[in-house]
Amino acid sequence: MTNLIKILIQFSFLILFSTMQVTCISQAWPKVYGYQMNAFNRDILEDYDKGYYICACLLKSGSEYKYGWLIKTDINGNIIWHKKFGSHHDENAFYDFDQTQDHSLIISGATSLIDPEIDPLFIKLNTCGEIEWCKIYLSPGFNTANGVISLPDGNFLGMLQYYGGNYAHVRISLVKMDSEGNPIWIKHLAQEDSTVVNEEGRHLYFTPDGNYLVAGSCFSPSLKPYFIKTDTSGEEIWDVKWPVGNSGFANRTVFTSYGIIYSACGLQFPGIPRKPYILKFSEDGEIISQFPLLGDTIERGGADALFLDSDSIFYSGIVWTDDPYLYSGYSDILKTDTNGNIKLQRRLMNDLFAPNKIIKTFDSKLLTIGSYELGGNLGICLWKMNTDLEDDTLYTQPFTYDSLCPYEIQSDTVELDCGLFVNIDEIPTKEEYESTIKISPNPAREWVVLTLPDVVAEGEVLLVVYDIFGREAWRHGGMEAWRHGGLGAWRHGGMGVWERWSITG
Repeated sequence: MTNLIKILIQFSFLILFSTMQVTCISQAWPKVYGYQMNAFNRDILEDYDKGYYICACLLKSGSEYKYGWLIKTDINGNIIWHKKFGSHHDENAFYDFDQTQDHSLIISGATSLIDPEIDPLFIKLNTCGEIEWCKIYLSPGFNTANGVISLPDGNFLGMLQYYGGNYAHVRISLVKMDSEGNPIWIKHLAQEDSTVVNEEGRHLYFTPDGNYLVAGSCFSPSLKPYFIKTDTSGEEIWDVKWPVGNSGFANRTVFTSYGIIYSACGLQFPGIPRKPYILKFSEDGEIISQFPLLGDTIERGGADALFLDSDSIFYSGIVWTDDPYLYSGYSDILKTDTNGNIKLQRRLMNDLFAPNKIIKTFDSKLLTIGSYELGGNLGICLWKMNTDLEDDTLYTQPFTYDSLCPYEIQSDTVELDCGLFVNIDEIPTKEEYESTIKISPNPAREWVVLTLPDVVAEGEVLLVVYDIFGREAWRHGGMEAWRHGGLGAWRHGGMGVWERWSITG
């Protein structure tokens, strides 16, 4: 903490004369973002133009979110533009993001825009950082979208927390969405094993063999690292409740090219406090081993970030302490082999937070990012270093950024105007989706397109419109369904917002 405070003082004149509304300290490394705004990091990725996107949140307080926050930086970590999403009247948060094949972004999070207990939120941004679409999955109680991935078929997979309001039994759900954010199917996970309770999904992955993996935790009966692998329909292939240790949870997870999975975690054994570990198991769910990082040389700790380089070297982000009262701690990055033997260790901060993401850039440098307490607030720190864990030098040659956007992108606060999906029971299973008439967009305001499946019989189609409270607002019958697999566009002649559709035929 002392070194960083010196840096803050040294560069405080840059803040005083800056015209930006967000703090970014213009030094070599680390870069510091948003410490005056109480910022918390979620994820980072490298963009097509060699700049970086940072997915983050701005907090109202220690337990309440204010804005989802997206930062775009240049190759040296300097902010080009940033955008806050939401309104100061509501609670808004970003949890995860991914980049699509056309270099746009899909973001998952939560918002209290409709329900003060907050609901899952998905936002698609174009290459100019503008909202293409925004969807809220309204559901009783507290629930979020804490994971999202862009799929090779152009669709998206989201991970929902507590969706449906049945906290005791439905805690992790997968929802597949089409390219417009409309739900295709939903699957509730961990429904068959009665020994699993209080399960939590922390991270969502598309696996090298083309399936999905959830990494998190459950009680069975004690707190354990927990993994669920599903096929592309959301059907569970296997689950792993880590059998070793009596308390732990899984964090970042990586995959080798030869079918082995590793996961960073904190793991506790009887009579021994939690310490940083890496778990090793196969893509078939076979448990292989676990190995500690730093071993008995520390009092306690945990591991969060994990990056696997060329199937042979780990870079892991850990936090540890030798203080049994947890008043102080250390945030480090380690370079180890795949058995946990330490090659290099570097101190990042004197803090009780671990770095939460490590990625490798096009020029074979490591980006390490985390959230830390800075002068009473949370701030985001970003390091760029070589594989010997030494700070990288700054690029002096010019780069062109955001070339896919035809105009300069401005920093802004963007209020959310989202479509709603109201009822968990209205999201179909995969089988129901493939055998029903599709309606798009849904919700809609002025027009709708009906897509008829090949199996539809000739006859009449009845269109029923519901408002956001589930009340029938309008219906229209007598539309002929005669063309197999066809498309039919139909426009509403009156006023009002259509929130839900029902088709019979």
